[in-house]
Amino acid sequence: YKTKTEVIIYDYVDSHIRVLEKMYHKRLRAYKKIGYEIWNNAIIDKQDANSIFDMDSYESVYEKDLLEANKEIVISSPGLNHSKVESFIRLVKKKQEDGIRITVVTLNPEGYPEERIKDTKGIVQLLKDNGVNVRIQDHMHEHYAIIDNEIVWYGSMNLLSRAKPDDNLIRVKSKEAALELLELTFG
Repeated sequence: YKTKTEVIIYDYVDSHIRVLEKMYHKRLRAYKKIGYEIWNNAIIDKQDANSIFDMDSYESVYEKDLLEANKEIVISSPGLNHSKVESFIRLVKKKQEDGIRITVVTLNPEGYPEERIKDTKGIVQLLKDNGVNVRIQDHMHEHYAIIDNEIVWYGSMNLLSRAKPDDNLIRVKSKEAALELLELTFG
């Protein structure tokens, strides 16, 4: 229709089944390639969620969510990058001083290519030295952040490593989704 200017797409992701999760991320990339715009609204309230972001549009909203945390922040990022981790530590330092519990779940540095093991161990130690609870896992693929057990950032992006142009994140307010991801990670 010539007068139609907006399309809303409802989609589904099942993070328990790796192949379905990968298919979901491919669909999001395809939507973007055919011209659908990723939601980009930098002025967003904590209560106003349910948006899709890419590497160019997520950061200010994500950082605002982190700074508005009242109880806990959990980040699952298989990959770690020194500059992203340092920025994260600076960003959440005041929240930690206010008693906010911060946990990072990441891959075991021993599973990295040999030339990256030492650096990755150093990044893990940097997190620990700055009061972040670190949970090391031998196998994982979940990329998410959960703030106060209700705001969920979920997608293909390593939140503590370099983003790729086709990475995306969905932001939802859902205690149920938060609980399911936490249960998947922590049992």
